[in-house]
Amino acid sequence: MYKIASMGLLGLIAILVIPAGTQSMTNDGFNLYGQATMTYHDANGNEMLSQTVHNQLFDEGEDLLIANAFTGVTDIGTDATQIGAICLTTATAAESYAESTSNTTFNTDHDAAEGGADDEENCKTDGSVDSTSQIATIGPLTFTAGTGTGNNLFAGSTVEAIGICDADSSDNDVRDCTTTLFAVVDTSDVTLASGETVDITYTFNLQSDGT
Repeated sequence: MYKIASMGLLGLIAILVIPAGTQSMTNDGFNLYGQATMTYHDANGNEMLSQTVHNQLFDEGEDLLIANAFTGVTDIGTDATQIGAICLTTATAAESYAESTSNTTFNTDHDAAEGGADDEENCKTDGSVDSTSQIATIGPLTFTAGTGTGNNLFAGSTVEAIGICDADSSDNDVRDCTTTLFAVVDTSDVTLASGETVDITYTFNLQSDGT
């Protein structure tokens, strides 16, 4: 009996001396994640595909959250930098980017994949991001395939992934992710013919059970 009791005490001591930095596998009710929903329509408006995919939060995004939330931290861009744009990319490399990938690499890879098609504005800004119950929602934003300014993707190109970036200061459609690559979502490959569209909504969830 004493042996059993001492073994139980030993187990209790072992639990107490686990280092404070050791991660717990229990669910404490806190969520932090982003996801994108993409719906593909043909030129006649018929829905061809719909999918929801979770994102990969990148270093630039993590740094931005910390810099804008805490004082004394080195600024990322400016204090007014806010996330509010969704950018398409046709670069296959975007499907396996490391978290340290910057907006510059995202832009360079997309431009290279598009070749000479450099007039299409692959990034759209939501000028009024909704924030309700600790969930931020960008979109839905509609991207159209075609040739030249006024379109978002060169006709015949394939969407390989989407980037979540800082908003354009004038809420205009622009070419390339401006300064901060917050996250990337690896979507199913979708090839868009001229006049076809994708509607994309991005949500970022900071809810906890206590919310």
